[in-house]
Amino acid sequence: MIECFVLVGGESRRFGGDKILFPIKGKRCVEYIIDALKCVCDEVLLVGKDPSKYSSLELKFIKDILVDQGALIGIYTALRSAKTDRVLIVSADMPLIKPSVIRHLLDNYREPITIYCVKGKLYPLLGIYARSVLKDLETYIQRGNKKVIEFIKKVGYHCITEEEVLQFDPELHSFINMNTKEDLQAILKIMSTIKLKVSGMTCEHCASMVRKALLSVEGVEDAKVSLEKGEAEVITYKDVPIENLKKAVEEWGYKVVGEV
Repeated sequence: MIECFVLVGGESRRFGGDKILFPIKGKRCVEYIIDALKCVCDEVLLVGKDPSKYSSLELKFIKDILVDQGALIGIYTALRSAKTDRVLIVSADMPLIKPSVIRHLLDNYREPITIYCVKGKLYPLLGIYARSVLKDLETYIQRGNKKVIEFIKKVGYHCITEEEVLQFDPELHSFINMNTKEDLQAILKIMSTIKLKVSGMTCEHCASMVRKALLSVEGVEDAKVSLEKGEAEVITYKDVPIENLKKAVEEWGYKVVGEV
């Protein structure tokens, strides 16, 4: 059993507003993280400064023990309140995170701290922390320190490499933080892209017909079809059910056999 804590105490200064509750395609940013965690965690809790802001999420809220200490105090608060011997810490600004990425972290935990290392960057706010580091963390904070990475380097950590992640998140979308409006636009573009595996295409004319079928579906902005790969990349401007795409393709005599 493990408790999962979402850190919601950030200031969102670079975003220019509350990014954690910012709506993205019908859901608030933090709800994407919560939904992913619920797939693999026993319990999901929130850690931050203001419980009233997040009451609509209907999750247990743990208020930061200290103020103005950044993410480090969120980790400290989670460890102090935990009922388990380790906790999963996740930032609230990673709306593309996949449950498989979280599951891999849980399955490959090593004491005292396990995090991801992707593209040369450490991700301490997607990691598992043992309660055994609590005393060291308390001392570290009392000395006026605030840097999370500096702390994990001090006590030691295990790093899950990018090569492992590529098996279940080949485009590494799980590690995109929504810090700016530019990040938001990139996330929206990714969320608006659907990749399908299509069978039955034998020539370029077939690929053209599949594209025509996909473009006929309401909400589809563009479609690119690869005969060589047997795939179709669909760009949408609003939510489009996969079933609608499948139906349109099948009406032209082809078959969608899955998502890529």
